[in-house]
Amino acid sequence: MDIMSYLEWRGDISLAGLPLCEADYAVIACCSYFPYDGVVPESFDAAPVSLWNAVNKIRELASLDGDGRSFHYKEDPEMTGILLTSPRFTCLGLTGFRNIIDVEKQEQFSAITMLLPEKQVLIAFRGTDKTLTGWKEDFNMMYLEHVPSQEDAVKYLEEAADALEGDIILCGHSKGGNLAIYAAAYCSEKVRARIKDIVSLDGPGFETERIESPEFEAIKDRIHSYIPQQSVVGMLLEPTRKSSVIHSSGAAFWQHSLYTWQIRRGDFIRETDVKALSRNVDATLTNWFMSLSREKREKVVEGFWKVVEAAGVDNVEDLFTFKSTVNMLKSMGKIDDETKDVMSEAVKLFRKAYKKMHADNRVERKERKKKKAAKNETSEIPAES
Repeated sequence: MDIMSYLEWRGDISLAGLPLCEADYAVIACCSYFPYDGVVPESFDAAPVSLWNAVNKIRELASLDGDGRSFHYKEDPEMTGILLTSPRFTCLGLTGFRNIIDVEKQEQFSAITMLLPEKQVLIAFRGTDKTLTGWKEDFNMMYLEHVPSQEDAVKYLEEAADALEGDIILCGHSKGGNLAIYAAAYCSEKVRARIKDIVSLDGPGFETERIESPEFEAIKDRIHSYIPQQSVVGMLLEPTRKSSVIHSSGAAFWQHSLYTWQIRRGDFIRETDVKALSRNVDATLTNWFMSLSREKREKVVEGFWKVVEAAGVDNVEDLFTFKSTVNMLKSMGKIDDETKDVMSEAVKLFRKAYKKMHADNRVERKERKKKKAAKNETSEIPAES
């Protein structure tokens, strides 16, 4: 079953009667993408709004007669309808909603706090939205030591902890998973002591030096990381700890959507290992990019966005269209020679990494065939009478 079916099956059982399970984190992460602007208070001092009231208001505002706001995922409208009939979540109090889009700082940050039974506080960090600003910040993670949303995640956690009592759970999907881990690592020791669990759902990792730092060492036993069997985003950079591989009904990159993750009795259905796509991403994209110096990574990222801007692309939907691709190729000549040289060098290194990945795959396939043949030969030997 997927999370929709899960809600229909278990949505009538309160969190007080049955504690959080893995599927609940997927539901909560999906809820973090809803457009709560003007519906849930920004201040932790204001009275919380129930999830039921918030969802009802959002559905009204996102309708044809509403204020023009829209949902992030195409499944969100159906999800909100099911949530309204799910007492497990509708009574939760929502507070502290923040949604920052800062073009100058190249920051996209959003978080919401949910008040659970027994004074538990759950902070859900939103992943990347559909703005180019959000995508730019994701690219910046590949060369900057800190990006603005990571720093704001720490500030947000500290503010929430100061205003609210109880154990704290951090959760996030995609970039939100990265923010949850980062905030836990760099908050004060007093706040860190209150953190019970940190859940990352197909979130990108970090550079090796950061993972090996004392701050990450202090929280690693509380991190629960999940990726689908054909993960792309979750395979970027280095994971903070070994991830559980989840079965998804989606194809390739569409497995990133939590609506495709499969559930049995409240827990994610496990796979034994990631598939070839994920291994190839790790062996090619991550290894290639991290082989570049930090300065060259910055040049490559800046060069890419210069090409995008020169091509006249101003939203994510247009970024991958055929027309935009043609325009970006034409715009390559408009970037400066230094950046162009670095990007050309990066392309050569990428091709080298890609060829190595294919060679390693061929060796691996040959080894599997040898083992299979040897196993078949063994099974065909007649037993002695």
